[in-house]
Amino acid sequence: MNKKPLEQIKNVTNVTGYRQVSLWKREDLQHPQPDELAEEVPVALVYNGISHVVMMASPKDLEQFAVGFSLSEGIIEHRREIFGMDVVAVCNGLEVQIELSSRRFMGLKARRRALAGRTGCGVCGVEQLNDIGKPVQPLPFTQSFDLANLDQAWRILTTFNRLAGSPAVLTRPRGSG
Repeated sequence: MNKKPLEQIKNVTNVTGYRQVSLWKREDLQHPQPDELAEEVPVALVYNGISHVVMMASPKDLEQFAVGFSLSEGIIEHRREIFGMDVVAVCNGLEVQIELSSRRFMGLKARRRALAGRTGCGVCGVEQLNDIGKPVQPLPFTQSFDLANLDQAWRILTTFNRLAGSPAVLTRPRGSG
């Protein structure tokens, strides 16, 4: 995993959620095209001092992310049940430290569970930032595919929102997705 130096994520209030990159296309290797790449960092949601979950997220608008997550997971019923919130840069990512009402915190502790992520990167669903980065065994090489099929998959992805954050795409050897 490409770890971000702490100094790059310290100023979390002045981020865009993406960065400018140069896109080199095979048909024109002389002129790179500007493009934008969604940036994500490991973000731990910490309720009343207890780490609940870590997810990959854009460092932009983390307070809104935390409120939305808390509402959708039933941790809170209303925004006013969050008494305070701080975003803090730590060595492996960012923590959103959330202060809940006592009633809501007791409910969270009663039904606490590990959240299983829907991707295979190994970040989503871990409880603490220290759990990130454990060694992963490489998979054996099993097949290859025509690069034109990769270009086709890229064209399909670019029809969506420019920063849709599509970290994975299925491309079969014969080009069907």
